[in-house]
Amino acid sequence: MKRVFKFAVQILKKNFAALLFFELSFRALTAVFLLRTGQWILDRLLEYQGYSYLTADNYERFMKHPLTALTILLLVLLTLLALLFESCAVLRGFEKGWKKERTTLPAMIREGCAGSIAVIRQFPLKWILYMAGAAPFLMLHLCLWEISRGKLAAVSLQKLSQVIPVPVLAGIFSAAFLLSMLWSFHLPQCLLRLESRKNFRGKRNRSEIAGALLVQILVFALVLVLFLAAIAVMTAGVRFGRGQGSQVSAVLIYGGWIRQASGIAAGGLGVTASLLYVYVLFAGSEKTERPVPRIFRKLPREGQSRPERKQGMAGLLTALILALESLLVLTAIGDSVPDKTLGGSGVAVTAHRGGARFAPENTLSAMETAVEALADYAEIDVQETKDGEIVLLHDTNLKRVTGLNANIWELSYQEVSQLDAGIKFHKKFRGEKIPTLSQVLEYCRGKIRLNIELKYNGHNGQIVPKVVKIIEEYGGQDTCVITSMNYGYLEQVKALNPQIATGYTLSMVYGNLSEMKAADFFSVKYTYLNAAFVRRAHALGKEVCAWTLNYQGDIQKMLDCGVDNIITDDPELVRRVILGELDLQPSYWDLMEYALR
Repeated sequence: MKRVFKFAVQILKKNFAALLFFELSFRALTAVFLLRTGQWILDRLLEYQGYSYLTADNYERFMKHPLTALTILLLVLLTLLALLFESCAVLRGFEKGWKKERTTLPAMIREGCAGSIAVIRQFPLKWILYMAGAAPFLMLHLCLWEISRGKLAAVSLQKLSQVIPVPVLAGIFSAAFLLSMLWSFHLPQCLLRLESRKNFRGKRNRSEIAGALLVQILVFALVLVLFLAAIAVMTAGVRFGRGQGSQVSAVLIYGGWIRQASGIAAGGLGVTASLLYVYVLFAGSEKTERPVPRIFRKLPREGQSRPERKQGMAGLLTALILALESLLVLTAIGDSVPDKTLGGSGVAVTAHRGGARFAPENTLSAMETAVEALADYAEIDVQETKDGEIVLLHDTNLKRVTGLNANIWELSYQEVSQLDAGIKFHKKFRGEKIPTLSQVLEYCRGKIRLNIELKYNGHNGQIVPKVVKIIEEYGGQDTCVITSMNYGYLEQVKALNPQIATGYTLSMVYGNLSEMKAADFFSVKYTYLNAAFVRRAHALGKEVCAWTLNYQGDIQKMLDCGVDNIITDDPELVRRVILGELDLQPSYWDLMEYALR
């Protein structure tokens, strides 16, 4: 392995700058393309299928639509084409280094285009198979980064795990990666020599396979080290370079940018390092009679190749390309920059499930806690019992709260009222009951406003008219808002009583806000919120509520983004952050902790 590393260094030494500039420009361009074009494509698909927004409620139907499947297939083909271009450019850059010849960024772009065209002409359909087979190995780190960000890829994986057991899924992914690794050993021959894989049947020995795995581990370690170093430097700059009151929010925002940059770096390093490893094996064995690579050969002697012509023009083009890429990246990330710092004096505070940190959730004790904490709203979840009573409950099953393994629609209210809602929380709350919506409205009248979330479970078709009727009976049209992840519920509320404010609860933020006519505001998971989303909502005259925030840094970030309401398990903490009563200049290590969260 030491000799492999030695030869790799000698190959890189000649054209390291060109390879670095190429990966920087290519990764920046593809990242911006995915961010901008991907959002546009998703919006058009939602519009065509009649959805205003992609939510947990319509996700499966959206993904199963034939047009969605066709679009995904086209995007996969486009991704494979981009991987083919990158692989051809990088491999030809390595070959230049092997022959002790210099290359440049413009030359690598030309080589990538010419190589891709040659491969497609030689293998009109097989090129798709070649790149698809190599993709899991080459793009491992990029895929892991996408999943770790908790966005659409993570949601898709979570949905898939509900169909296929996690151990089975892990086994499938591991097998796919190992097969892809073996497949990738033949990639240089296919892309550089245009020879079909079937003409090369060399076997891989254990040391070569172990080396390929080690390369992946080293890439992960290198990216992690670079990420931690960047976070440390950024935190120091914020700690000693910014004024009081904005430091926590700043490290969260800048930390997000560093995470994105680390993902781009992981993708570029993963592909480059993997291709470099397989190229060293290929180059060392190409002129031998045995198919098994012999990598322990001397590099070709220093040739007398003439220098690249028009070096000045190549340098100018490189600078121009990098400048344009930088402008695109800065434009893309500019939307996430808040317009103000440490704002939020008029932000409302909502106690999540009434105050779930200090009392059993969705109980009268939780309502008392929310009132004592001076929260503006208490957020509660309501469902329907077997006999049609509206009660407070978040889960469809009662086990987590009461210990009874039964669904709410299987029990009458008489049975539900006998359960202990405090048994799982603390002994001082033993005997706490699951209240009805009427009981909660009676207690909260004149004390606190309510955010009533309607839960959809497939067994509560009459929940909307019943909740609206109860609110009207207690005169709560001006003190209660109704939210739901089921947009149809909001439309029903507006049809029954337009005076009641409604909010659309979103765990994802993909779609067209202007189409949400039945929503007066948006209640969005805070990890999906940024200043750009808030500005779009405010431009439409709609407020934004962020859920569920329990840490100072996250709260300050949402305040800086301009949200109108914060849902939290700790209303007092949010109020103290809003009023600036907490430490406005935390220590370096406190800021590091926020940045790494």
